[in-house]
Amino acid sequence: MPDTTIVHIRYRTVYDSRGVETLEVDVITEKGFGRVAAPFGAPGSRGAFEAPAYAPGGLHASMALLEKTLIPSLIGMDAAEQKKIDDMLQQVDGTPNFENIGGNTAAILSTAVGTAAADSLKIPLFKWFRKNEEWTLSYPLGNIIGGGAHSLGPAPDMQEHLIVPIGAKTVRQAIEINLRVHDKVGKLLEKKDPGFAGGTDDENAWAANLNDIDALRIIKEAVDRISDEEGVEIGMGLDLAADRFWDPALKVYRYDREGTSRTAQQQLDFLGELIVRFNLVYVEDGFNSNDYDSFSLLNRNFGDRCLICADDVFASNYDRTKTGIAKGSAGAMIIKPNQVGTITGAKRTISLARSQGMEIVLSHRSGETPDDSIAHLAVAWNALMIKTGVKGGERLAKLNELIRIEQDFENVRLIPWWKPSPSQKGPRPVT
Repeated sequence: MPDTTIVHIRYRTVYDSRGVETLEVDVITEKGFGRVAAPFGAPGSRGAFEAPAYAPGGLHASMALLEKTLIPSLIGMDAAEQKKIDDMLQQVDGTPNFENIGGNTAAILSTAVGTAAADSLKIPLFKWFRKNEEWTLSYPLGNIIGGGAHSLGPAPDMQEHLIVPIGAKTVRQAIEINLRVHDKVGKLLEKKDPGFAGGTDDENAWAANLNDIDALRIIKEAVDRISDEEGVEIGMGLDLAADRFWDPALKVYRYDREGTSRTAQQQLDFLGELIVRFNLVYVEDGFNSNDYDSFSLLNRNFGDRCLICADDVFASNYDRTKTGIAKGSAGAMIIKPNQVGTITGAKRTISLARSQGMEIVLSHRSGETPDDSIAHLAVAWNALMIKTGVKGGERLAKLNELIRIEQDFENVRLIPWWKPSPSQKGPRPVT
């Protein structure tokens, strides 16, 4: 019997960073152990096209399915045969998008199997998921001021106001810069608004009574100061999560905090103005997730200076990504394993995106756990960025793991920052 044979699987419910009950599994092999807990997007922030989180009936229906079908099917299988196990999960589900098992249920089993295999073989998880010596560290994409579905009370309309230390030489330096900018913004908010009490949102970004322009202004002030002190270029970005303020009946984007509405064309013009005014290097989900064409126009007009990133519109889904590629809708895409259900499914989508020169951003969810597997996935798959917040134990668990990898493996270093020129930008390999 191979050391990687699955001999036992346990499951339980634990609580995520929002205090919401979530599913955790342990996969135990002859010589190894893997434990993974499911993250969960906030109500109102989950994409319409991603796999449902759990089986019909919710979390406890998934637990019943684990007991009756999934665990008996996995016992005796070889954890080293990742694709075979992932294919089995897909076959048991019987739908293209894990509508019967649920994306969370499938993803944590898939990831825990890989974790147990790596532990059995006594190698780091990133080396197991990609068996060559071309691993790289990703730039941490930091959420500084929150809004949208992640915040309570008066807040900006856009969901995340972001930074990325594009001039950092090491991942540790990049993480430190994000922390310094986060702290500086908190001090600036305290001076600007006497009512600011230091509140944060689901991802430990500042929650403040601002509109989006004010939020960007304050972040720019902090970025300029820290950049001068550190001698490191820091880029700014946005995740609009525009589905959340798209009104399909009126066909406008409703900016309630700002007190205005914008048509698709006005939204395009507005984002273009922000890219130029604040020298943004990253804009995610600037339009609703059915509007491939507006994504394409933004990418065509500004993709030579700013990464136009797709999350809800692609949803880590192979077919939706293929459609977006054909339309030229983005230069980068978010990957969330539980959107697609398995490690194999996520890797398939990444390979498609990479074949067309798109960049990859591995992402957390707003409801997180201390699990650090996405840090290893980002390294294994040469993601340009990892989106995992700035502060909070569940966020720092991923970032601290990158620091350990950087220290322990001399051949794993920060990836060169994206070059927008077509002659310089090429697909990063995934095997």
